[in-house]
Amino acid sequence: MTPLVTLNEEEDQTGAPNLKAVIAVVGLAIEARIAGTAAMIADGDRTAFLLRDAIRQGVRGIISFGVCGGLDPKLRPGKVVIASSVFAGKDEAYPSDLLWAGELLRMIPGAGYSPIAGVDSPITSFEERRDFHAITGAVASDMESQIVARIAAEFKIPFAACRVVLNPAHRILPRAALINIGPAGKPGLRKIGCSVLKDPWQLLGLSQLAIDAAIAVLALRSAKQRLGTHLGFPHLRSRGRPPFRHMHLKHLTPA
Repeated sequence: MTPLVTLNEEEDQTGAPNLKAVIAVVGLAIEARIAGTAAMIADGDRTAFLLRDAIRQGVRGIISFGVCGGLDPKLRPGKVVIASSVFAGKDEAYPSDLLWAGELLRMIPGAGYSPIAGVDSPITSFEERRDFHAITGAVASDMESQIVARIAAEFKIPFAACRVVLNPAHRILPRAALINIGPAGKPGLRKIGCSVLKDPWQLLGLSQLAIDAAIAVLALRSAKQRLGTHLGFPHLRSRGRPPFRHMHLKHLTPA
């Protein structure tokens, strides 16, 4: 399975196409469509390979963009969270670019500013989410931000994360919702259907999830409209690569 890389091109004064300055890394096809810029749908190790290649071609910033799962019980579907830092594993955390995060917060009224976590698999139970939040301070989690943060640190370029809560911390996801996303960031509808046939009681949970998803997608679209083509990237006019900070932390403290 190959990640879908959508590199929308723009022309300079000579008419030659240029790679956009920013790549949005997402997990779903609908997130890529909303991003409306150079968007990469994450797909394991291939994601890092393609990001490295894009940076070598001139990409100057990476943003983790899309929906996420809530860890802080106070967060509800549709809440926008701008990452102050990304927890990527034990003793591993990365601060987001301060200027970029500040611009995102300015452009999206009501957005929160807190640590988030990048995880390799969904955190499924309320107890796990509660404990993870208490230990790390992360208020939400997704499966792409850790990749973005690590590659940005490797190349010393700025990164940001703009995520919208889909499922709140108390919401238990039905098994059908945990089936791996198919090629190009699209759900495997056949597998989901088979799961529902085996356990029809999932329909209630899936219905609630659909409502949460509609709220989150609407909020994500609204955020993108506010951020514009370059997703709030503040370093377009600077020459060279902007300063980059990197640190490792044992624990994260909510902002």
